[in-house]
Amino acid sequence: MTVTGRVGGGGLGPSNAAAAPRALLIIAVAVILGLVLLWKGLDTTPGVAVSPEATDDGSAESVGMVEEGTADLPIADEPMATTTSASTTTTSTTAVPAPTRPPNQVRVLVANGSGVPRGAATVTGVLSPAGYTTLPPANATPTDASGIYYRSGYSGDARAVMDIVAPGNPDLLLPLPPGGLDVPDGTLDRVADANVVVILGADLRINR
Repeated sequence: MTVTGRVGGGGLGPSNAAAAPRALLIIAVAVILGLVLLWKGLDTTPGVAVSPEATDDGSAESVGMVEEGTADLPIADEPMATTTSASTTTTSTTAVPAPTRPPNQVRVLVANGSGVPRGAATVTGVLSPAGYTTLPPANATPTDASGIYYRSGYSGDARAVMDIVAPGNPDLLLPLPPGGLDVPDGTLDRVADANVVVILGADLRINR
């Protein structure tokens, strides 16, 4: 039994001796794995550090978009320019001269060149009730065109006469020509005394 006990005791010795290298191997593997994991952890750190850079890029891009969006907006304190188009309309009007004196201060001669008998007397009879100082009716050289001639300063009075004997015909109003009117000799004196001379023509534009 003593021998058996030694043999049993001797069998435990080699087993403990073999276990020591395995324990060291396991420790070494654990250290290596730890170093590998640590290295991987350190290797991924730059990747985490990149995110601020990406954030900077995103922020810069966002700022650029804001600046681009506000570049065309007017400054609040600066007034916006406005263009006003003014439209002007020019109306041409002819002033109507008013009579410059009472009818009884205007001497009017009616001369007949129309060929119609008593034409001058008829028109003279229309003007007399209006208060004009009418000269005796006279004859004019036969003419196709009627006219109401006035001396300087009597244009308004001539228009008032026209309104009575030829309303709506302002083209009949004419200044007395410097050389006088073409009338018979017997009418010259009365033309010289008149302020307004009415010539009756064959166009019959003046009321009789």
